[in-house]
Amino acid sequence: MLITAGGFVFRTVFATAVLPPPDRMQGETTQALRYTEMVSSGQGIPEVDSLVMRPYGMNTGENSIFEEYIAGGIHRITGGDLNSFLTFFCRGFPLLLVPVLFFWMKKTGFSSGESFFAALLYAVFLPALLRTRGESLYRETVALPLIFSSLMFADISAGTRRKYFAGITGAVLFFMALAAWKVTGFIATGLFLWMLFKRPGKHLTLPYAAAQVTASLLLTHMRHDGALYSPATVLAVFSAAGAFTGGKVIRWTGSAAAACALFLSGSGATGHVTAVILAKFRFLFSHPEDPSMLSNDARLFWVSGYTSPSPGQMLLLFLPVIPAAALGWKRFRKILNGTLLYWALPVSLAGYLLFDRLHVLLAVAAIPLIVSAFWRNKLLISSAAALLGVQSMMAPEYAALLSSAGLSIEYQSSLLGDDELDSFLQWASETDGTVLSFWHISGLLTAYAETPAVTHTFFENKGNRETIISFARLMYGSEEEMVSFMEEKGARYLVYQADFIFDRSSAGLIYLAGLREVPDGSLAVRLHYYPESLERLVPVWQGPSLRVFELDGPKGVSLAREVLWERRYGPFISTGEMAFAALFNPVETGLYLANSGIEENSSEKLSAALLLFAGSPEEVPGDASVEMLQRLLTSYLSGNYDIIFLAEDFETWLDAWGPDPQLRLDLIRLLRDAGLHRRAEYHRNILDGMGRQGL
Repeated sequence: MLITAGGFVFRTVFATAVLPPPDRMQGETTQALRYTEMVSSGQGIPEVDSLVMRPYGMNTGENSIFEEYIAGGIHRITGGDLNSFLTFFCRGFPLLLVPVLFFWMKKTGFSSGESFFAALLYAVFLPALLRTRGESLYRETVALPLIFSSLMFADISAGTRRKYFAGITGAVLFFMALAAWKVTGFIATGLFLWMLFKRPGKHLTLPYAAAQVTASLLLTHMRHDGALYSPATVLAVFSAAGAFTGGKVIRWTGSAAAACALFLSGSGATGHVTAVILAKFRFLFSHPEDPSMLSNDARLFWVSGYTSPSPGQMLLLFLPVIPAAALGWKRFRKILNGTLLYWALPVSLAGYLLFDRLHVLLAVAAIPLIVSAFWRNKLLISSAAALLGVQSMMAPEYAALLSSAGLSIEYQSSLLGDDELDSFLQWASETDGTVLSFWHISGLLTAYAETPAVTHTFFENKGNRETIISFARLMYGSEEEMVSFMEEKGARYLVYQADFIFDRSSAGLIYLAGLREVPDGSLAVRLHYYPESLERLVPVWQGPSLRVFELDGPKGVSLAREVLWERRYGPFISTGEMAFAALFNPVETGLYLANSGIEENSSEKLSAALLLFAGSPEEVPGDASVEMLQRLLTSYLSGNYDIIFLAEDFETWLDAWGPDPQLRLDLIRLLRDAGLHRRAEYHRNILDGMGRQGL
C-alpha cells in the first residue's frame, strides 16, 4: 500500500512538473470519454452510436467497451467533476500492478525484499509512467492490471493449496481482460500455446479455456472479430483436450490447427494489424520511400503508437535494462525458467519491437530482470530505484541529450495547437451539421463539441478505414470528387489542415494517400492557397493551421491573415519544420526572416516577418516594426512591391501596434494615389471615428 500511494504521488508530480499531458484526451480515448460520460449519467451506451461514422453510425458492440463501464460506474457512485475523477482514475488504476508484481515475483522464487524493490522500481519506471499521466483513458489503463493478474494466477496456481480457486479466479480476470482490450486476444494465443506444451493441469487449463470460448461467444466485439475461430480459441480447445489426453500428437496438431486459423483469418477487424506486421518484415521495420509499395491498411496503421521504436526511443525508455540483461540474465533464467513471468519478457519485447505502444507490457516484464541483476546488494538495488526515479524526472533533458547525439525520439507533432483547437471546438459546438475531417479531429469533435463526424478513431471497422483512405485520396483530387463524397456521407463541412501540405512524413496525409508530392492544382493546393478558386466549398472559419469549408456556404466571410495561408510566403515557408517554427516560435522565426529579407532585399520575407511579429506585439518594439514597414514602403515606391500587399502590411501593423492616426493617414494617401478609393474610404471612416486624435 505504501509503494502504491507513493507511486501515485510520484506520477502526479511527473505529470505536473515533468511531462504535462495534453489538455484533452486524444485519438481513441475521446470515444472512451464520451462513453464514460454516458455510463456515469445513467443513460448507457447505445447499440448504435449515430454521432460517428455518419451517415450510418457505428455498432458499438464491435469495440471492446469495458473500461468505460468501470470508470463510469465508479464515478456514478462517487460523483464530482468527471475530468478530475478520470485524472485520478487514469493515474491510480494502473498502480494495481504494484501489488500484482510483488506477489507474482514472491510466489515464483524471489525473496520478499526483492519483490518489494521490484514493486518500487515499477512505480517509478519511465515507460510505466508515460501512459498513466491522467490525460487519457487508454484501453491498457484497465486492461494491464487484469492481464497480468490473470497471468499471475496462472503461474502460481500449481504451487498453492487452493489451486482450483486460483485457476478460476485467474480465468475470471482473463475474461475481463478480453473484454477490456483487444490486444488480450493476441496475448491469449501465447498463453494457450504455453498451456499446450507446459500442461499445467486441469485446474488451470479448463477454466482459462472456458473463459476464452465463453468470451468468444458472449462478448460482442469478439463475436464480430470471429474470435471463435481464432488461433487463441483453437489453442484453448486443444489445451483443454491435452489436459485429459496428453501426448505430442495433441500438441503439434493444436499448433498446426492454430496456424491454419491464422492463415484463414479474414481481413476485416484485424486486417490492418496483419498488414502492418507483414509490411514491417518486408521492409525491415522502415517505411519505404514510395508509399504505394504499402497496402492502404499498412499506410493507415503504421503511425505513431503502432510504429517500431527508434534506437533513441529504446534508449530513452529502457536504457537500464541493457546492463541488467548482461548482469542478471543467468539468475533471471534460473529462477523463472518455464514460468509465464519468464516468457513475458521475450514476448513483450517482441511486441514492443513491432508496436511501440506495447512498451507498457515490457515495462512490467523487464522489472524481474533488473532485480536479478542487483539482488546481491541492497544498496545497489536501492540505487537502481533512485536511478530509475531520476531518469523519469529528467526525461525531457535525457531526450534532448539523445537527440543532440543524433538519436531521434521520433515523436511527431501536428501544427494544430491547443489555443487554436479551443477556438475550433468552440465554433463547432455552436454549429449544426456533419463534419468530414481526418480521423483524429473527428474524435475531438464528437467528444468535446458533440458534433457528428464522418470518420472515426475506430480502425477495427473496415468501412471506417476505407472512408479515411478515401478522404486522403480525394484531398489530392478534384473539388468535384470531394463534393460528391461529402454529399454521399451527408457532410456539410470539410476540415482542412495545413499539415496536409506541409507534413511529408510517413504519418502525413500525403503518404497515406500513396503520394510522394502534392499534385499541382489538386484540391489541397486550392484549399490552402487558392480558396477563392473553389466553386462550392466556401471558407467559413480559419485558424493558424485549420480551415473549415462549408458546402454551398455563404460567401464573403472575413478571415484574418495567417502566415501559413499566404501563398506569397509559400516559397520560403514550404517545409513542415519551417511551418512549425512559424506557429510555435513566431518571434525567433520572424527575426530569421527579417534578417534574411534585408540581406536578400526580399519584401515578401519582410512582410512575413512583420506578420509573425504582429502575433506577439508585446515582445517586439513598435520602432523595430516601423523600420520594417518603412523598408516595405521604400520597396513599393521603387516599383518593386504591390500596393495591395503594402496595404495589408500597414493594416497588420495598425492592428498589432496601433492606433497610430498619422500612419493610417499615410495609408489613406497611398491608397488614393493608387486609385483604391473604396479601401481608402474604409480607413478614412476609421480615422474619423477616432476624431483624428494625434494628427
